[in-house]
Amino acid sequence: MTSKVLYIIHHPAWTDCRVADTLRTRGYIVDHVCPAFGDDLPALDDYAVVMVGGSEEGHVAEPDDPPWVAREIAFVRDVVARSIPFLGICMGCQILAGACGGEVGGRSDGLCELGFFHVEPTAEGASLFRDSRCFYQAHYEGVMTLPPDAVLLATGENFPVQAFRVGEKAYGVQFHPDARLERMTPEEIAKDSLIGTNGAQGVDEQVRLAHLHEAAIQRWTEEFVDRWVGPATIHRPDVQTRPESVQATSA
Repeated sequence: MTSKVLYIIHHPAWTDCRVADTLRTRGYIVDHVCPAFGDDLPALDDYAVVMVGGSEEGHVAEPDDPPWVAREIAFVRDVVARSIPFLGICMGCQILAGACGGEVGGRSDGLCELGFFHVEPTAEGASLFRDSRCFYQAHYEGVMTLPPDAVLLATGENFPVQAFRVGEKAYGVQFHPDARLERMTPEEIAKDSLIGTNGAQGVDEQVRLAHLHEAAIQRWTEEFVDRWVGPATIHRPDVQTRPESVQATSA
């Protein structure tokens, strides 16, 4: 059985990911593909797991502009139909919702979430959020209506869907478990296009909260991966566990 993970990213430099690193420590091999910059989506037969990350452009409600959004929605629909374990982060969460019949959009007041925000688990998500309930967020759109038969796992004060599951192995999280403390420097935070907009935390506050919550988010990620997919069938201890660090992404 394959131990390969397909990680769909939306910029060639955005390969740094806490979740991908955790998968590597469990023996998985992570391949990156970037349809937003012209890469073709590969055949699914060689992959045991699929992930889709965040993006600074593209809208699930307008999937043909740019056209890679529609291609990814169709691709994820096939992933779910095949019962391949899936994780969508931020834009990836919205793509999962769109692929399965949910609705995605922004708030009427234009409020975004940039910084660290609490999520509130539902009864179904309580065991998934036992100790960690504050995560980095970087988005101005969200899932407004869940897909039919989806299970809501966590909600939030500003956006009603923070985590959900379709079937047993397809998860969407609006927050960013992929973002690590080393990204949270004042210089990197100040570059974000959402800085200064309605709902964005200030630079100093984001740095403070990054230090406060980093360890808990790392624990959450490790526990989530073990629950979601467990160890790879084929262990590869020689696989590098920490790729070069890059910026976080927004959706």
